[in-house]
Amino acid sequence: MFKEWILLLSSSLSAGYSVENAMGQSYKELLLLFPGGGTMTEELRDMLAKAENNERPEALLMGLAARHPAEEVKSFAEVFCTARVSGGSLNAVIQSTAVQMAEIMDTRREIRTILASKIYEQKIMTVMPAAVLLYVRVGSGEFLRGLYHEPAGILVATICLGLYLAAYLLGKRMVQFEI
Repeated sequence: MFKEWILLLSSSLSAGYSVENAMGQSYKELLLLFPGGGTMTEELRDMLAKAENNERPEALLMGLAARHPAEEVKSFAEVFCTARVSGGSLNAVIQSTAVQMAEIMDTRREIRTILASKIYEQKIMTVMPAAVLLYVRVGSGEFLRGLYHEPAGILVATICLGLYLAAYLLGKRMVQFEI
């Protein structure tokens, strides 16, 4: 929702609205996109109420960044404040920042999706050896008799169990990282 809002804010600024009016316009458009509301619409409503009391947009965005410590919110607030204070082309800076942040958020979402599929695959691959052994034991238990009642079979089964546990731990470690 934040990504959509900054893109809407950028388009409102491109249309020639002042920052305060662009915030109001982007709020209205965000309500059209998300009629059920949400955290961002509530935050924008509060920000607009404070803006009517002559609170500066920089302070409003820094307050938003303080309440929501997501990296994207903090980065956008810092870029906005810097562009506003330096007197540069606020519209161009916000537009390029909005596009870059949208790309970053999309990339993170794709990474999370791929990671979720790999975690699910790892869980399936963890269960499969035990499931195959259970199937063979129930279907034809005599095939496993040599594996569990002979010294060579016990040695092979122990080595396989160690490899299985090592693969399980390695798989768990491979899918545990921060995005």
